[in-house]
Amino acid sequence: MSGDQHGTGGGFRPADVLNHAQLLRQGEQAARMLTRLGVRGGDPVAVLLPMGLESVVVTLACIRLDAQRITLPIGDHQGYVRHRIDSSGTGVVITADSCQGEGRPIQVKAGLDRALARCPGVRSVVVVPQQSRPVPWTPGRDLWWHEALAGERLPPEPYPGAMSSTPSPEGHRTEPPVSRLVFDDPLERRSADDADEGWGEHPPEDSAGDLARFINEKPPHHL
Repeated sequence: MSGDQHGTGGGFRPADVLNHAQLLRQGEQAARMLTRLGVRGGDPVAVLLPMGLESVVVTLACIRLDAQRITLPIGDHQGYVRHRIDSSGTGVVITADSCQGEGRPIQVKAGLDRALARCPGVRSVVVVPQQSRPVPWTPGRDLWWHEALAGERLPPEPYPGAMSSTPSPEGHRTEPPVSRLVFDDPLERRSADDADEGWGEHPPEDSAGDLARFINEKPPHHL
């Protein structure tokens, strides 16, 4: 039994920006969704998506599960799509409701359904909403991407600067380090290089003695 549903969900759009940690968490969330749909390590997952964030998230999820991503072409390739799904034994397909291609909308989900009419092994089709258009829908098999992910709540990440509430052992207290400001002049300290001994010090009052010292003690770059 099929019906029509509108892609009005809150899926990720290409304009969304995620940092690296958020992207990894989305991949983990998608991996949990695929696990709930029966995907295990080594299983194929067919992907019929345009380039976008969801495609990257699916790839991360497949890597996490050690599943095989089977990339399917968008367009009028129903025979090839049917062959790839049948030959790989895919049970889960992730697709878009529609997308824009060559200046016209492409009904991705409708074309996939025509190919799946002869693929009884497919048990779940996850639909990523791209455009607000009605799509053919098979209850019990099809589900929206954002709704499937919403059911996979991850535990909150620990705050990186959180302090432990565990009390210190009795009789032992760790005092915080005390910072001091030092205002000495590093040029007034004697150099660790013996060849520089005497250089950089205050000149003697006697200019003749200073000249004799310069002649007898040449600086290192004159040696």
